[in-house]
Amino acid sequence: MKHLIMGTAGHVDHGKTALIKALTNIDCDTHKEEKLRGITINLGFSYLNLSSGESIGIIDVPGHKDFINTMVSGACGIDFVLLVIAADSGIMPQTIEHVNIITALGIKNGIVALTKIDLVDEELAEMAKLEIMEFLNNTPLKNIPIIGISSVSGQGLSELTNSIEEIIPQIEEKNKGEVFRLFIDRTFTVKGIGTVITGTVTNGNLNTGQEIFLLPGDSKHKVKSIERHGQTVNTVTAGDRAAIQLTGIKKEDIKRGSLISDKLLEPTKMVDANIILFDNNFKLQNWSVVTFHSGTFECQTRMHIISEDGKNIIVQFHFDKPATLLTKDRFIIRNSSGDKTIGGGYIIDAFPLHHKKRTTQLVESLSSLSKSILNENNLTDLICIELKKEIRPFTIKHISDILNLKPDDVLIQINNQPLEIIKLNNVIIIREYDNIYRNKIITILKTFHTENTLSNIGLTSIEILGKLNLLNITCGKEYLENLMLKMDNEQLIENKNNSWILKGFSQSIDTKTIEEINWLENEFLNYNVQKPALSEIEERALLKKITKDKIKKYLHYLTGQNKLILFKNDYVHYEIATKYKSFLLNELKTNENRIEISEFRQKTGVSKRLAPILIAIYEAQKIIVTQNSGIKVQIYLKK
Repeated sequence: MKHLIMGTAGHVDHGKTALIKALTNIDCDTHKEEKLRGITINLGFSYLNLSSGESIGIIDVPGHKDFINTMVSGACGIDFVLLVIAADSGIMPQTIEHVNIITALGIKNGIVALTKIDLVDEELAEMAKLEIMEFLNNTPLKNIPIIGISSVSGQGLSELTNSIEEIIPQIEEKNKGEVFRLFIDRTFTVKGIGTVITGTVTNGNLNTGQEIFLLPGDSKHKVKSIERHGQTVNTVTAGDRAAIQLTGIKKEDIKRGSLISDKLLEPTKMVDANIILFDNNFKLQNWSVVTFHSGTFECQTRMHIISEDGKNIIVQFHFDKPATLLTKDRFIIRNSSGDKTIGGGYIIDAFPLHHKKRTTQLVESLSSLSKSILNENNLTDLICIELKKEIRPFTIKHISDILNLKPDDVLIQINNQPLEIIKLNNVIIIREYDNIYRNKIITILKTFHTENTLSNIGLTSIEILGKLNLLNITCGKEYLENLMLKMDNEQLIENKNNSWILKGFSQSIDTKTIEEINWLENEFLNYNVQKPALSEIEERALLKKITKDKIKKYLHYLTGQNKLILFKNDYVHYEIATKYKSFLLNELKTNENRIEISEFRQKTGVSKRLAPILIAIYEAQKIIVTQNSGIKVQIYLKK
């Protein structure tokens, strides 16, 4: 079964709502004000069960010019149009505006209902049909059926039903996409049940019991129940009209433009888009302000015009509030005062970079992207363009969410482009950018080796991650680990002592440096039972023209060579620490596994300042434990 929505369109008072009631026996004018004024103000909803077993949703949209915004929000969710034109009035201003909107939203199928046919004679009816055919001749609705109907007598209703049956097989089902989205067009509270929201499922599927997010924002709610066409169901899918009961939500929490999604989608304040103007003579000004409509979302936006080709224009919209939109979403723009529909189009990039200059390269890139958006067979270009936005890696899931594609579909396209896209497990990156990271890693290690000639180790993965500015990228660590392993296999780098070095790197220490290092080591040895004083050593080093910076490097080298032990901020020579450790262990074995620290000092001659450092080192090595009774400190052999 297909999941399709039919939407009405047409001038005010041409009989849209009356026709839907005659067709379905459901009155879409449910609000008191609508009854009083005799026109549809809010979106009306009904459904039609067909003999074929299909059940289509119906959206009845307002025709009055004052409610064109509501019409746009309804039209964004429909698959085919029921264009209603009264036989006694013919084509009117809202007829033209509605057809323009329908065209801009990419709707190519429909039926014309020539209503009030009982009020005109055959000659006028025929003239009305000819006028409609001529009007639609230059639109995607060219050659659609025109059926004369009287909602009063029922004339033409069965023919209309048959035409609806016939049109269904001609309509391609929407690409559902991976992300569930539903723009909320109505909210109400049912006593004893709670808050219920309604809308048209734009993408994906939703099941009872599933968790969803209210966007913009991050509040999470559970789906308690779902209705489709008045029947309780467990699942709704793209193209369905749905009434959904949510837990933990109040009517006042939902603002116009809100939507629900099974993914926590990021909001955007900029999009790149392709616009088609309705009026050839209308001239858009760069950075002019217009009103943007997509689904139920509406806001003021400034337009940065990137390129113009007749009625076809590529722009970057700068919204005055966050929007939750995806690539390929359709939209309508009206003037800033909201009384004239200017044009419409589709989003070609929902998360673009800020285009400050209109370069030739930018124009060519966006023009190519615009053409690729509507070509389902050109997904590879879309993926590549998305990957080229930033020099960084992405997960397959991240790209599939942004483009509203299934991860498997993204994977297929990547496998078809091994020359341009690198895949490392679940991470993907443009080959050009991967080469940039490779070269950066080589440069980083070369620089480290040059500046640290005494070091026999390199940099850790975390240190390299930070130098590549990948720490804040979700998949940065995974990408780098895979890349380093690949470079290791290619014998460009190697792992030594849990650090990365260039392949074939070896230390090269000159004679003078070796002499200075040996001098420094002996200085620590000479302290013997006393605590080494680094400040004194640095003073003596200056007399030998050894700078503090060199001392720092030599200390790091001696520590790495296990010549010195660094504990907190103190250095102790390894031989001295080992010598008194052996003495202490022998004493503990012959002294019932314990000795007082004062006795240890007395027998070794170790100074009062050095003894606590040695004991702390031995404790850190888990050789001994100490116990402070408040009067004396006793040392015990670690069991």
